[in-house]
Amino acid sequence: MKKEYIIGQICKLYNLGPDSIRYYEKKGLINPKRRPNGYRVYSIDDIWRLNIIKDLRKLDFSTKQIKEYLENRSIDTTIHLMRKEIELIEEKIKPLLELKENLQEKLVNLEEFKNIDSYGEIMVKKIKERKIILIEGIMSKDEEVDLAFRKLEGRDDSKLFLFGNKDMGVFIADEGLKRENYSLYEKAFFFVDDEEEDYNMILPSGHFITLIYGGSYKKSQKYFENMMDFIKKNGYKLSGRPMEIYRLDIHGTSKEKEFITEIQIPVKK
Repeated sequence: MKKEYIIGQICKLYNLGPDSIRYYEKKGLINPKRRPNGYRVYSIDDIWRLNIIKDLRKLDFSTKQIKEYLENRSIDTTIHLMRKEIELIEEKIKPLLELKENLQEKLVNLEEFKNIDSYGEIMVKKIKERKIILIEGIMSKDEEVDLAFRKLEGRDDSKLFLFGNKDMGVFIADEGLKRENYSLYEKAFFFVDDEEEDYNMILPSGHFITLIYGGSYKKSQKYFENMMDFIKKNGYKLSGRPMEIYRLDIHGTSKEKEFITEIQIPVKK
């Protein structure tokens, strides 16, 4: 078996650059010998060290932590290391499991919406409280709404994912309500899990006048007008800001006729 390797062979073997190898040497993680011509040569001792270094770097261990382990290896420190590895792996898995749950929930919802037979029907629903994160700003064009969602998503890409996240929406601006222009939006938002600790506000539970429709967003204005008439005729009053929620939009289909939008207006008697 070959007992010595030059730096080029080590770089190829571990898919590392020379600077990384020299950095590990500088930090005392490996200790190559030098030939009379000054070239570094690496032994089997350096090989097993690099095996450990590469594995621990994958788990984001610092060079200090790696050095401590290399210099003090025992069954106890290895058990401790393995427990630490499990903790780190679980932390990495957690966001993926949450995303999986969101995707499964959204899949069920989309299959239900696909077969819904009550498009355009005004309904009164009791809805539980919901947590949201939002971004301020007046917006009206579709492009402005999409940009607002990108800004929202950019706050934390590990939690917000346009394709598989919980539903997103916008509030109707106060000025829009005054002018009865229901395409003037304010504050784009994402719903987040009930367990989420990082959020901006809670939408209180209560009764909502709701309507689900398919197709172009241009239909919203007429549907809002119908819902406002329904509210007046049935003795309701607004108890919060109306919202438009995008159950399926451009991120999920290129066919406008397949868009699914839900309008929710919080009310009280």
